[in-house]
Amino acid sequence: MRKALMLAAASAIVLSACQPASEEKAADAAATDAAAAADAATDASAAADAAPAHPGEASSPSLRSVPIAPPAPIAQIAYAFNYVMSVPKDRGAELMSRHEYACISAGPGYCQVVTAQADWTSRDPGGRLELRGQPEWINRFRSTLALDASNAGGRLEEAATNGEDVTREIDHAETGAKTTASLAERMRELQARRGGTMKQRLEVERELADLRRQLDAQQVQLRELNDRVQTALLTLDYREGGVMGADSPTRPVARALSDAFGLSMGMLALLITAGSVMLPVAVIGGAVWWATIRRRRKPAAT
Repeated sequence: MRKALMLAAASAIVLSACQPASEEKAADAAATDAAAAADAATDASAAADAAPAHPGEASSPSLRSVPIAPPAPIAQIAYAFNYVMSVPKDRGAELMSRHEYACISAGPGYCQVVTAQADWTSRDPGGRLELRGQPEWINRFRSTLALDASNAGGRLEEAATNGEDVTREIDHAETGAKTTASLAERMRELQARRGGTMKQRLEVERELADLRRQLDAQQVQLRELNDRVQTALLTLDYREGGVMGADSPTRPVARALSDAFGLSMGMLALLITAGSVMLPVAVIGGAVWWATIRRRRKPAAT
């Protein structure tokens, strides 16, 4: 439409050059009207371009004027995961060994065994395994724990995720370390200056040594906090499942039968022990008694 109006204005100008002077005024008026129409079309086109793409946007102009809020600061969180699995007694040690071997095979850069303890021969058999490693590796590993317990004939009983926000502790440790380092640098500058008594120089040495110890402690604390954030702790508890599981209704009967069998074997062992002690005494006593009776019978026969 805009091109058509511009062509019309140009045609009017050309015609005005060919017409006599009496018609020049009419041609000028036509050219002026065409130029005004072209300007109006331009304004309409600009307004159409500036109109919102969606009709709903026109009814809420305040949405465009609201500034976008900056993203929230990222908190420094140390994560710890706790899992409890119930497995049969004869499969618990195998499952725990496979989990420990998987961590060792991954390498110290991905997983490390913190503690590993188990007792599968006691009255309440079980074990515990603590792993610390890269968060991504720990997340992949713990995603298969339910399947591992199921394949071992047990199940996953509990799963808990605990996170501790240590952002404040890290900021405090970083600020303290920077302040201590600055004070230590100033003390070194004072130490490098000439002059002062021996007592003053010794006092500066003591203060500098204290600042160094304080800086080392703060750096150790900061490194420990960063390690907790950059790694994840996974605690695995293995408990006996099946008929001897804590939630099994047959556990009292199975335990009573196990206790009865153990008691019977204990009594049998006691009898065997008593027999092994009394048998030599009985043999020796019988031999002495037989010899005495035989000696008494010989004079009577004579």
